[in-house]
Amino acid sequence: MGPAPFIPPDTREFILPTNRLRDRVMHETGIVQSIIDILEQQAAMYHAKKIVRVNLEFGVLTAVMPDAIRFAFDILSKGTIAENAVLDIKMIPIKILCPECNAEHTLDAYQPLCPVCESPAVLIVEGRDEMRIASMEVDDGEG
Repeated sequence: MGPAPFIPPDTREFILPTNRLRDRVMHETGIVQSIIDILEQQAAMYHAKKIVRVNLEFGVLTAVMPDAIRFAFDILSKGTIAENAVLDIKMIPIKILCPECNAEHTLDAYQPLCPVCESPAVLIVEGRDEMRIASMEVDDGEG
């Protein structure tokens, strides 16, 4: 008798991560298409021939994945004036303010209580829903 045939384990375990990755990239794809549309509009206003560099800022709590943004940008910018532009992405950390004790903290991960007084009344002042084009560098073709 020959070797036993290979029977993979329950395939749902392998399909799920791929679907999650696809969903993540799809989320970032919509964001990047909007960014490219805005970049092209702004570049046209200044008669730019080429977008050289783009600086983006995202709040940590947006759950945006910088690698997925870069991947989508590389694909969606092909054939546009943003093609081959350098993409710099800054993730804005979570900053909270506690109205109870007036403490302000920058956090690596969200926590619902003030680290000083443990009040649940913390306010997120940065790192929540920021999604912005901080700046872009263009080439106007002159020079």
